[in-house]
Amino acid sequence: MAPHPPLFPPAAFDRAGGLPPCEPSRFSSNPTFDLAFLKAAFDGDLRFVKRGARVVGRGAEGRRLAEMLGAVRDGYGNGLLHSAVLGGSLPVCRYLVEHLRMDVDDVGPFGGTPLTFAIGRRNVDLVRYFLDQGADVHRVNHSGTPPLHLAVGEEGSCEIVELLLSKGAYVDALNLGGTALHIAARHRRDDIMKVLLDHHADHKIALGGTGYTALFIATAMCSLKCVKLLLEAGADVDGACKETPLMIAATAGSTDILKCLVLAGADANIPNSLGRASIEIAARSGRRENVEILFPVTSQIPSVRDWSVDGIITHVKSVRPVKKVMLASAKFRAHEAFKNGNYYAAAHIYREAIELDPGDATLLSNRSLCWLRYGDARLALKDAQALRMMRPGCPKACYRQGTALMLLKEYEKACGAFLDGLKLDPGNVEIEDGLREALESLKLYSSSPGED
Repeated sequence: MAPHPPLFPPAAFDRAGGLPPCEPSRFSSNPTFDLAFLKAAFDGDLRFVKRGARVVGRGAEGRRLAEMLGAVRDGYGNGLLHSAVLGGSLPVCRYLVEHLRMDVDDVGPFGGTPLTFAIGRRNVDLVRYFLDQGADVHRVNHSGTPPLHLAVGEEGSCEIVELLLSKGAYVDALNLGGTALHIAARHRRDDIMKVLLDHHADHKIALGGTGYTALFIATAMCSLKCVKLLLEAGADVDGACKETPLMIAATAGSTDILKCLVLAGADANIPNSLGRASIEIAARSGRRENVEILFPVTSQIPSVRDWSVDGIITHVKSVRPVKKVMLASAKFRAHEAFKNGNYYAAAHIYREAIELDPGDATLLSNRSLCWLRYGDARLALKDAQALRMMRPGCPKACYRQGTALMLLKEYEKACGAFLDGLKLDPGNVEIEDGLREALESLKLYSSSPGED
């Protein structure tokens, strides 16, 4: 239902125990035993796993045995290796890989492999083990995400990032138009950013079709540490985008970053798409201190009669902003970014548009969709909830909310959101499909063993 699947495997990552039901494999007619087999792998019960291998294998050896064991899957598509990783059992993984010769790159839900599952669990020992066993560090999942991208994020691990890079992971691999460096900047992970830069990550790469470099994103996220690291690495302080990091810092009122960029030689005289210099942006944001920082490095603007800090602030307050032009520009740029698959950039630009026209529900709906496409369900849900408050009778708001809740695996709440949408728009096929999937997921999740 969602345009892009989540970056990590489904519900089992945060399950307290148990696995979803499964259908009989082509080598077994006993789904109850298969489920017990998978649960043993999940629980780290090596004795039962060995017994299960004998029962399912029926005397087979080598590749044939590995094939038969590989066919045992739960309702999500997790195999024995995936289940063992989700349970965190290194001994079971060793037995399955080294003794039974199961495929170390076995593909599970959403194209996830044992390695990416281990990354998702932040299990350094398992990540190291699979890498030592030759796991493919370049294999992408169904959303095109390589393992390195999965290891970088809000809860990412420096040690896992270093392990992947030591095994040849491409530091500048792209996904959704961005590199691991972009992700580190977005999540303000200066520790991971340092690791990437130490491995010669290219800070010049911009999100496809935008010009948004890691420095631009770090500035937008108000991460002074990330900005300093990038500048020390030689990042272009002005970038190749119509909006410079200096403009972004001026808009956000990030005084420390503004100082840092100015000291690094940022050009304060570059105008934005509306012809405004950074000092005018800072003055419009109401930050006198920032105007004072920019004043010495800004050339006099002809339209400002009194060329002083107070004169600039007074001038900006007296000039009526060309709101319609700014809004039209933001909408166009957001549309282009979305069309090119740059969902993070599009969401950022929609924020500008929303600030200009807070009452436009379409802008909020579009930004929620951007976050869904980017894979950030929490931000998508936040926008969907705001949209429902703004437009209680909007079925699309319910659909956006339900889709976000599905990605968050809150299936019961998703059902409620889709039902609300159908009450507003009976017969809406898109919402009906969403409700059907939510009900199926809820049934599957609720019937799993180990649930209260």
